[in-house]
Amino acid sequence: MFTYVSSVINNTNPSHISIFTARYPKNHEVYTNWTPLKIEGPITLAQILQDQGYTNAAFVSANHLNSDAVGLGRGFDFYQNTQKPKVNAYETIGHVVSWLKENSGKKFFMWVHLFDPHMPYNPMPPYDSIFDPEYKGWGKIFFDVYNRKISAREYVYSPELNPSQVDVLARVALGTFSIQDIFFNKIGLKERDAEYVKALYDGEIAYMDQELGRLFKEIEKLGLDKNTIIIFTADHGESLGEHGIFFEHKGLYENSLRVPLIVHVPGMGSKKISGMASNLDIMPTVLDLLHIHVSSKIKKGFDGKSLLPLIEGSTAQIRNELYMEHANNVAKSIRRESFKYIFPVLENLPYFPNEYTHQEELYDLKTDPAEAANLINKTESLGKTPYKVLKESLLQWTGKPKSTKQESLDFQNQEKEKMEKLKSPGYIQ
Repeated sequence: MFTYVSSVINNTNPSHISIFTARYPKNHEVYTNWTPLKIEGPITLAQILQDQGYTNAAFVSANHLNSDAVGLGRGFDFYQNTQKPKVNAYETIGHVVSWLKENSGKKFFMWVHLFDPHMPYNPMPPYDSIFDPEYKGWGKIFFDVYNRKISAREYVYSPELNPSQVDVLARVALGTFSIQDIFFNKIGLKERDAEYVKALYDGEIAYMDQELGRLFKEIEKLGLDKNTIIIFTADHGESLGEHGIFFEHKGLYENSLRVPLIVHVPGMGSKKISGMASNLDIMPTVLDLLHIHVSSKIKKGFDGKSLLPLIEGSTAQIRNELYMEHANNVAKSIRRESFKYIFPVLENLPYFPNEYTHQEELYDLKTDPAEAANLINKTESLGKTPYKVLKESLLQWTGKPKSTKQESLDFQNQEKEKMEKLKSPGYIQ
């Protein structure tokens, strides 16, 4: 288990593309969840493994990760798409287990994507109440209505709600409510309400763990546990109210970027590995674990580094700095040792008005892990920090930032098309 791992970007599709190509978003050129990896783009892990005789299967639990939407279908012999915005772990693991039973005799690579710990939090019973069973307040009322568990009509004349809360529920019922109002807490959640929502998030994680346990038992039952490498990670973190970001992964703060990384190799003992690592490093690590050598041309394109030396016991640092990028390319960041510097890409911010807006920020994560004290504002001590070096390094690495104006226009056009499709059969007025 690696104790410090960061995603290189804080949204789903670009992060997965980075995992499968070992490239920063600026080098694979995808920053949004609706822009696919180009057909002529970098070679993917699945393609390399397919060339090595592996049978490859992918199972995704959100429709924006469908093969055509994300562009990662290349190299997969089977790709389980979904038409639903979100599929629960029970359904996805069911498909995985069925595929395993039919293909367990083959040399295979499998990508299993689960979406449960993600907004809107709506864990299956009993996980929807197991962590906060007594709470009945505004947070529960809102999420029960938002997740269509109860009707907003039940609370229109409720004396326990104020006019603003009634208005929120009415907008949910009418379909005019914006999810952005949750992310920036325009729905009026108090501290106790937010604690309940965190309990829902914990419930999603516990439910997912249960279903992963079902998968691992099947792997053992099929006799695959002795020769199957298992890697567990995530594409981004989650902010649960920190920095005013509620139940989303906006911002380049640690809450939105820190991810788990567990690498299980049969025959190797378990241990905790410190030092800076990135989800960029997964692809080179897999290739080294499987003793697969790629051409120098392909390897030269990797931004990731193999973590195998650390897994085998080396104490040398694999990397001493890491760059992170924000969804929609509205900010960049560099971490070197304990210092983290964030710089906004101001020219792209107007295209994404609902995005989180960073200032120029500098934090010492050793003394300020919550990133509460922006050292940029402490001019008397700024000269004692590596501020100038970090800024110069980040801007040099960034170069001329890619404009995401076209991606913003593409999204607006897609939304218009969805609305027209709904209007034509008379679903909405």
